Amino acid sequence: MPFAVCAALAWNLSCATAAELDVPTPYVPSTRLNVDEMLRLANVGPRDVVYDLGSGDGRVVIAAARDYGARGVGLDIDAALVRQSAENARRAGVADRAVFREADILTADVKDASVVTLYLLPVLVRRLQDRLFSELKPGTRIIAHEYGFPDWQPDRKVLISKTFYRYTVPARVGGSWQLETDAGGHHRAYEFNLEQRYQRIKGAASVTGGILPAFEAKLSGDRIAFILVEDDMSYRYEGRVRDDRMEGVVRWGYGPRLNETAWHATRVVSMGRG
Repeated sequence: MPFAVCAALAWNLSCATAAELDVPTPYVPSTRLNVDEMLRLANVGPRDVVYDLGSGDGRVVIAAARDYGARGVGLDIDAALVRQSAENARRAGVADRAVFREADILTADVKDASVVTLYLLPVLVRRLQDRLFSELKPGTRIIAHEYGFPDWQPDRKVLISKTFYRYTVPARVGGSWQLETDAGGHHRAYEFNLEQRYQRIKGAASVTGGILPAFEAKLSGDRIAFILVEDDMSYRYEGRVRDDRMEGVVRWGYGPRLNETAWHATRVVSMGRG
């Protein structure tokens, strides 16, 4: 048995070096129910590319292709399991949409993924946390089976026979921004500062004589929302993040019929997002 990362997700728990784990490394199959719940929680569809880290016999990738119409890539360090997975995909009639590669999941390139699934022991989940957080594109869904990330709070935690954690990779928004809008009938320009801890954000806009706290600040993938209160009026901002620019719509007024106009922000100073 290899002593790096071996045969993990879906069919088994992974193994690291004996020094890292100092525990037995059992081979634990995932049931079809558990595989389906992972893919269902990720909202997998035909436009997705599902990466299964430590893909074992390939059943997660095969199910993603066969049952959900997605494309999939399985990564495993065990060459025999990679060959078995490819044969299983051929028998299932999805070899054109299910690819398997011999690779170390701690270093393999997964940037093309829109969904990543994990069924790994905690030591490996911990080692993958910051790498996946930093390298995957905003909006990528990560589903962890049984063992979640130690520092990153899940967006959802579901218990259906087993425990599953869903994470959505957030955009990088930490830092200082120049925010501008014509909301309220005149041009407004703020220095807007945001602090970020994974998907959780807080911040404030600087104005003459003080600051405007960003209430109800939320970040999901590349979507951001927050509320600034000025002159007894709530300004409700919603938008999307694209690298060093944010833009969207701000709404304000009393009652159900609100005014709206565009807003945008340009990053001035960048900060880490973890």
